[in-house]
Amino acid sequence: MEKRKYVGKIDDLPQIDVSEFIQNAEKRIVFGHDETWDSHVMRNFKLSPGSVAPPNKHSWPHQALCIGGEGIFKIGDTDYEISQGSYMYVPGNVEHTFWNTSKTEKLNIICIVPNKGDVNPLTATEDQKKYSFC
Repeated sequence: MEKRKYVGKIDDLPQIDVSEFIQNAEKRIVFGHDETWDSHVMRNFKLSPGSVAPPNKHSWPHQALCIGGEGIFKIGDTDYEISQGSYMYVPGNVEHTFWNTSKTEKLNIICIVPNKGDVNPLTATEDQKKYSFC
């Protein structure tokens, strides 16, 4: 039996290809899809300078926390400047997006969604793709 890891570095987790949804971005699963969390998934997204997450909406709510960089979070018709320490709440069925406004630094975001909200871009159905990745 493999020993469970209790502590680690996000950058040491496997990177997941999200290029089908966001160009110049990294995604890693921090918790979920295993014994660490059976109902939700905590993901880490890093968007390179100028990178934009496509606008999307879905039935589930989710939460996000900016842990580095700076950018814009748009929810509905309102834009918010975000930087390290900013939190974001997205109710279900509200269009939202975010993008990196820095010329040099990655926008680093932790995002929590229910299991059904973590769409693998490599195996997503056409119906799932309309939700994008969030």
